[in-house]
Amino acid sequence: MTIIQRIRLILLFAVVWALPALASDNNDIRLWSDGPLSWSDFQKLLPPTSSEASQLEVELSATPIENGTGTNSTIRLEARAIMHRNASATSTAQSTPKRLRYHQLQFDLLELLRRHLQEEINSGIDGATVDKRLKYYQDLYRQRVRQIAQETKNGTLEAAVESWEENIESQLSAAGMPQVPQVTTMQGCYGVYAGVGYDSPTGSLRDNFGGSFMFHVGLTGGYKRLRLKADVAFGQPSYRNDNIFNIAPDSEGRPLQGNNSSNATHIMASVQLGYTIVSHGRLSITPNVGGFYNRYGWDIANYSWDKDDEGHDVRIITSVEKRNLHNFSFIASIDFDINLNSGVTNTSVTGATHRERWTSSLRITPWLAHSKFDKCDPAVSGMHLGINISYLGLARLLRL
Repeated sequence: MTIIQRIRLILLFAVVWALPALASDNNDIRLWSDGPLSWSDFQKLLPPTSSEASQLEVELSATPIENGTGTNSTIRLEARAIMHRNASATSTAQSTPKRLRYHQLQFDLLELLRRHLQEEINSGIDGATVDKRLKYYQDLYRQRVRQIAQETKNGTLEAAVESWEENIESQLSAAGMPQVPQVTTMQGCYGVYAGVGYDSPTGSLRDNFGGSFMFHVGLTGGYKRLRLKADVAFGQPSYRNDNIFNIAPDSEGRPLQGNNSSNATHIMASVQLGYTIVSHGRLSITPNVGGFYNRYGWDIANYSWDKDDEGHDVRIITSVEKRNLHNFSFIASIDFDINLNSGVTNTSVTGATHRERWTSSLRITPWLAHSKFDKCDPAVSGMHLGINISYLGLARLLRL
């Protein structure tokens, strides 16, 4: 199964799984801002033998919500007070107004802590600090809920419930409703890519060196639509010419040098500047041009000759030397980047504590480069035609 077929299969399973899950999640989540609780929000039924009258399942979260795609996307860092309907339970006998009032008090407390967390997020704290403050408020909520349960005897002491209601209501009024800041994606980006490819030489290059699979890794960065990338690749093509430097044979026409192995090492490096001409939906296309360094290396064996007892020539390897060819030339390529997924990180790739928008992509890059080696006799030249398939991870900083 090819990489593309695997990706399609994964996406198909994801869609099939996500559709019912999405409908379920939309029905499950209830925000405090949706209004007062009702018993219809408690969608799980407790068994008659349960020792609890009802259960309110809530969550305090700090959720990055993205709108739009690409460089035009915006992200809201939103603190949310959520009730999970599917996990909240009650029994028919205990579905009383007094019990519902008790759960509303708990939910109001969660909303108060949500507003405090949102205010701290709005102050510009970094992602790691957001996570620490979120945990603090989650722990504080559990402590306060236990305190309310003790002081109100699980909502049965009306005077104690009223006192807590007045206290929380006054704090909600004082806190107000903090706005959720819009976080934009900055124009600059940086990232890494790595993968495999194939290089096929042409011209007299092909007469001396075969095609080969190449492993490559690179760094990239950019601003707006401009892109700069630098990479290095390694392969082991076959070496087809025993005498690429045209070393003269001995007086009897016997070679004095030859290859010591059938393969050469091939190292390529390039620095390229590109401009994104298409950035639509999940696809971006970036042509690039730049400089290209190309190096072939192999071992040469030096020979001497003797005769055996029957008078036949016997070749003796007297020494092994390393030989190489290298040159600088041009390269051109086109990057087809297919966005697989994206999300917001709590820290940057560099370890800093600011959030980033991280995008994972499949990069397909056809390329061509020129090589000419004048040290050979005759000179060896030709084009390299190749294609690379890479994983690309690209990060964009976020700012309030």
